[in-house]
Amino acid sequence: MKRFSRTFLLLLSLLIGTVASAQDKPNIVFIFLDNFGWGEPGFNGGGIIRGTATPEMDALAAEGLRLTNFNVESQCTPSRAATMTGRYGIRSGNHTVPLGGGVYGLTQWEITMAEMLKDAGYNTAMYGKWHLGWTEGRYPTSQGFDEFYGVETTDVTVWRTLPGFAEANMEEPVVMQGIAGEPATVARDYDLDYRGECLTSAPMGQFRSI
Repeated sequence: MKRFSRTFLLLLSLLIGTVASAQDKPNIVFIFLDNFGWGEPGFNGGGIIRGTATPEMDALAAEGLRLTNFNVESQCTPSRAATMTGRYGIRSGNHTVPLGGGVYGLTQWEITMAEMLKDAGYNTAMYGKWHLGWTEGRYPTSQGFDEFYGVETTDVTVWRTLPGFAEANMEEPVVMQGIAGEPATVARDYDLDYRGECLTSAPMGQFRSI
């Protein structure tokens, strides 16, 4: 099973992105969007007729490789776990969205797309939403990424505006950052204003050839 997973991830990694025939190791940007309908972007018939043009996304679609038969899991965490490991979310214990904090996410023995690409000589980075573990040993830098800057999930930003949040004694949402081999640190507060300024669901991974 582990050999199969490694082979699957390598093939998936090589398919995603713009493949330049002159390059032995093309750079790869993997974008994973939450709550984004098939018909929203312009290249799938949406764009301006749905209220907002998507010229940058349309250009990526025109220049890159489009995979048009993608069957998603019902929630973001299992979808991300399956894409990162090549295994159904339930097999890695990530079959549903975690609630209430604590230790959750991918264990270190799971083989991720980032680890596969590291073995192939790539530099790796994760920016945006992770939601596959938000404690030491479960951050992106424990799963093959050289560095990361991102958030656990985006919906937590509205929690602090809800009645009873202060009384619940819950942790304030923050943006974290980290470099492989070093402890992750808090980069800044994560509130509704900052959420509106940045793209927090994507890209999930960037892989650059050395």
